[in-house]
Amino acid sequence: MLAFLLAASVVGGDAGEIRRLRAQSNAAIAAHRAGEARRLFAEGYTALPGSSGRPLDAEETERRLDQAFADPSFVTYIRTPMRISVAASGKRAAETGTWIGVWRKPDGRMQLTGLYQATWVPGARSWRLLNESFVTLRCTGSRDCPQFD
Repeated sequence: MLAFLLAASVVGGDAGEIRRLRAQSNAAIAAHRAGEARRLFAEGYTALPGSSGRPLDAEETERRLDQAFADPSFVTYIRTPMRISVAASGKRAAETGTWIGVWRKPDGRMQLTGLYQATWVPGARSWRLLNESFVTLRCTGSRDCPQFD
């Protein structure tokens, strides 16, 4: 029983660490610092953006964030973890949650929203993002909202 409790606390600690790192990532994006967000990426990182069917590597993801930051109407992206599950081996963790993108448009506050899934792997000093997949489900608040089929 003690071994189970100790293992559970380690897993809980890993989930807490991943939540802390996600908060750092959100803060870097809110501050429009793509390079700071990229520091959380593991070697071989890939992302599947919610508005594109083409995977992006770490360099392309950073470039895409920089392009968003250059748009004066862009505010931020916020990812909110709903569940973090750590493998028994401690070699993988799955994060699922909701995300929101915010822009200030002339006719209102445009918000893209959806779901995401991320894979985390342990790095030399802390967990690192191996991949992220975003699904855009809705846009509200502006005539500039893209349509999703």
